[in-house]
Amino acid sequence: MRQTGWIILGLGLIFTSGCGFHLRGAADLPDSIKTLFIQGIDLYQTRGRALKTGLENNGVTVMSQYKAGHAVMTVTENVQERRVLSVGADAKVSEYELYGAMRFSISDGQGKALLSQQLVESQRDYQFDQNQVLSADEEERLLREQMDQQLVQAVLRRLSALK
Repeated sequence: MRQTGWIILGLGLIFTSGCGFHLRGAADLPDSIKTLFIQGIDLYQTRGRALKTGLENNGVTVMSQYKAGHAVMTVTENVQERRVLSVGADAKVSEYELYGAMRFSISDGQGKALLSQQLVESQRDYQFDQNQVLSADEEERLLREQMDQQLVQAVLRRLSALK
């Protein structure tokens, strides 16, 4: 019986590797954006900080001041909304939808567009209980963090397509 478990585990690993599945690693970004200045978003707020961290984790040096000759990411739109998704019989909100979007472009050191306007979006919904407001606030905060990470991953995928 014990040998059967090892056989099943081995077959599972073979099938998993055969289907093309692999863990998400570092994005393969082009050398032209290895030093980048980001404008249009506060790098000390949650989404801006997540973007800066994501880029730095993938080998990009994010500059605090613009210097001629380096690539520039321009964030033209940074949206974060909470929308009412459903209302209960008591006319109180019972479900919210969180929406996040970021529109950006990349230009090289000479001002030539490397990547035209791109839009990345993310959305989540959650149940809201009037009797548990503190836990609902914490759930919303965690969902927003996950959405920011999803947006950053989408940006990194777009940047890795520049090659």
